[in-house]
Amino acid sequence: MLGGTQLVWFKKDLRVHDHAPLVEAARRGPVLPVFIYEPEQLTHEEFAGHHLTYLNESLRELDATLRALGTPLVVRVGEAVTVLDGLREAHGVTAVWAHEETGNGVSFQRDRRVRAWARARGLPMTELPQNGVIRRMRNRDGWAATWEERLGAPQVAAPAQLGGVDADPGGLRTHAELGVPASAKTIPPGGRAAALETLDSFLTARGVNYMREMSSPLSAEASCSRLSAPLAFGTISLREVLQATRVRLAQVRGDPDADPRWVRSLRSYESRLHWHCHFMQRLESQPDMEFRTLNRALDGLREHEWNQDFFDRWQHGQTGYPLIDACMRMLRETGWLNFRMRALLVSFATQHLWLHWRRPGLFLAREWLDNEPGIHWSQMQMQSSTVGINRVRIYSPTRQAREQDPDGVFLRRWLPELADVPTDFIYAPWEWSGAGRLSYPPPIVHEQEAGRRARARISAARASPEFEAEARRIYAKHGSRKKADLRAERKAQGLPDKPPPPRRFAAVKRNIMSDQPDLFGLAPAAPKAVLPAGLPDDWQQALHGEFSAPYFHELKDFLVQERRAGNVFPPAPDVFNALRFTPLEDVKVLILGQDPYHRPGQAHGLSFSVRPGVTIPPSLRNIYKELTADLPGFTAPRHGYLKGWAGQGILLLNAVLTVREGQANSHANKGWEHFTDAVIRTVNDKPQRVVFVLWGAYARKKKKLITAPQHVIIESAHPSPLSEAKFFGSRPFSQVNAALKEAGLTPIDWQLPMQVTE
Repeated sequence: MLGGTQLVWFKKDLRVHDHAPLVEAARRGPVLPVFIYEPEQLTHEEFAGHHLTYLNESLRELDATLRALGTPLVVRVGEAVTVLDGLREAHGVTAVWAHEETGNGVSFQRDRRVRAWARARGLPMTELPQNGVIRRMRNRDGWAATWEERLGAPQVAAPAQLGGVDADPGGLRTHAELGVPASAKTIPPGGRAAALETLDSFLTARGVNYMREMSSPLSAEASCSRLSAPLAFGTISLREVLQATRVRLAQVRGDPDADPRWVRSLRSYESRLHWHCHFMQRLESQPDMEFRTLNRALDGLREHEWNQDFFDRWQHGQTGYPLIDACMRMLRETGWLNFRMRALLVSFATQHLWLHWRRPGLFLAREWLDNEPGIHWSQMQMQSSTVGINRVRIYSPTRQAREQDPDGVFLRRWLPELADVPTDFIYAPWEWSGAGRLSYPPPIVHEQEAGRRARARISAARASPEFEAEARRIYAKHGSRKKADLRAERKAQGLPDKPPPPRRFAAVKRNIMSDQPDLFGLAPAAPKAVLPAGLPDDWQQALHGEFSAPYFHELKDFLVQERRAGNVFPPAPDVFNALRFTPLEDVKVLILGQDPYHRPGQAHGLSFSVRPGVTIPPSLRNIYKELTADLPGFTAPRHGYLKGWAGQGILLLNAVLTVREGQANSHANKGWEHFTDAVIRTVNDKPQRVVFVLWGAYARKKKKLITAPQHVIIESAHPSPLSEAKFFGSRPFSQVNAALKEAGLTPIDWQLPMQVTE
């Protein structure tokens, strides 16, 4: 027992339940609970009047709760060290207790000053964690296990009573007293009671279809948890929310009458709670990411370009893109947006408008009621493509509008000037014949061209020698390891693995949206499909949306540049041979490879296959060895030309369809994966059985795309010499034939002609 006055410093933890510092202090002596209005935070660019309104409501309830326990909240205004030292002298403080905080740069420096002050006076200062963020962590190994250990521990009950000291409470301060302009935003009430009511309504009613409705601004307002502000101000703890979610999940899983949507929605929400701390950990581990580009190889990407007019129009909801402007106006009115729309705003500002992320980030931080610096600055950099360990994602505002607000209800709510625009044109009002009568600006940029230009700039920067080393450093320090740990944790709790996604049925062909009008005479109003010559009609129809998509146009442009710069395999006429040689209606087996052979003369568009007269590659030689062992009577041919298999309905597909000469996997992450995933999904949609053969870790990752129950998946090690020992004896070919026979389909004749010519 230390004895003496125990000062409990409340910061972003405005509650008494599940508040370990308060409980530990109460065990040791009279408690002096303190909150400090800090001028350096009140005048910070991230702070505004709606934050103070919500803060004061939360403080008012906290003060009432503390008074009921025996002592009021002591409120002061000033610099933290000065205030704390004054309280120490006046009330004989012998120890300081607080929660760890992952805040902005101002709070980071303040905490360092406070710790130095405590050390200089020999004053014990204890900061306890209140979430899964770990201080002084070198890398992410084991992070998810620590997260679960902390968040799975029992909640800390509030003290039954508190002994206090004779200190002037001071009282809350108004906006005028603190010099913070009042805000007209319409925000939810602050305080713990409102937080608990919000949690209860989400877990018992509003969240039933959370997983499906959280992305649309139309449905997310009610279907999202709306707990981000209570968590940011600490009126409720993350542990409370997680454990309540798990209790509710157990209830609905055990209730046969419960709506089945609850299970997937609650599991999806639990995943978001892991995500919450994952991104906060980035700022904790690298505090300067609030100010500096995380991936140093991308320094200078946008720093030397700034368009003030673009920034002004973006922040006032006047870009001419309805969904961007509607989201911005909702944010300015309410202080809240769902995550997808937040990402859209950042993507548009930093990619299409090519604005450096720092100033838009400060503006958005000031507008969010629930601003959480660790999440905010991580997302600013992630959506700006300056992290380097995530794929580049550039959201299309017109496509997002069509998908997330199909009837234009959200757009008309926040853009009354578009009230009379027909629904067919609400996403692109400039295409309407009556656009000239609207008091609404034309698009600020040509979306498709701006997106392509941004992607090209980012790709060029990523090609620098320094980028890969930086990406490895960032992954070691910040990359998530949580999936494997989370699976182990769920298994330990007796929870099932994640269920397969629902079966994807053949998509209804939709009109390809216009990403941007032809305002500048540079492009047609709508992207046209880039159809490879000689493709069977069924593939053309099934993949028409992919051939029309912006990413496929960008991929085409990339390949044009690559072929100008050097040799690319296979030759252009052979790239789509897998689809040409095996029509969709004939596919009954799919063998997936990674990318084509990268030596001259080898690749011709079929996975594992080479042209006649070319030396048989080692992997194919091992395939022949296994065939000989697996199927009595099979004789290995003297060639590696597998077109005979393709003609029997075996789709010999590579995940990436092209490669630079001599550089294996050099065309990965350029767009081919998106296309071939669509091919796999299309095959998955077939009502007849298809046998999917997945060799090696890369191919086996695609198993998640195969969801229809009639299909069969055969997986094993890759036939490469590096893993041949595990491949030999796997007997995939006899398994394929057995699965086909079981479904009443003709088995494959694996025997190839001993000699062939093209």
